[in-house]
Amino acid sequence: MFVVSVLFKPPILQHLYSWSRFGHVFKCNSNITAEATFDERLLAYDIVIFDFGLMNIVLKMSKCVANYLDGGYLRFFWCVEHTSALLILLAVLCLDLKKIWLYWPALFMQSSFVLGMAILSMATTPKILEAISTRVDSHLSTLLSIYVCGVLLNWMFTLVLWHHYWDMEKVVRALEENSGTEQRNTIQQHRRNNQSLYYC
Repeated sequence: MFVVSVLFKPPILQHLYSWSRFGHVFKCNSNITAEATFDERLLAYDIVIFDFGLMNIVLKMSKCVANYLDGGYLRFFWCVEHTSALLILLAVLCLDLKKIWLYWPALFMQSSFVLGMAILSMATTPKILEAISTRVDSHLSTLLSIYVCGVLLNWMFTLVLWHHYWDMEKVVRALEENSGTEQRNTIQQHRRNNQSLYYC
């Protein structure tokens, strides 16, 4: 949970830095050299999809994937929504709130995220295989390992999150049933007491 929460702070910082420095929501340029400045390196990678230069090598893209879609605006709003959902989830877990519906934002955002990552992975698999077959070096291996590990860890987190939600749902349902039973017993006891008083 901590890892995922930390992961979604840098992307928002990328947007804020890009907006304040360049007046653009996400000025990403993947074509950087070894002598690239801090500004160029900070905005060259799409941390959300674990792209630290992999898409530049595999798809020959000069920008991040988000820039080709809509210039990075959806990425920004998505980062804000996902971070908000994770913060709500963190509050629910830390404060031990028995409100099942508070899990829904995180479940929706996390599930849509891993589904999107699965679609991106399937779409880029042919190009990744082509790149591996023509070029195998430590740089490409590192970038691919980061991407695969990021995708797998998010799938695992989503699986754990859903199972925790189902467990909490059972607990809350059991508490509601017990509460209902106790309430019915109290009402019946009250009626019995009133009847005994009436007959006296």
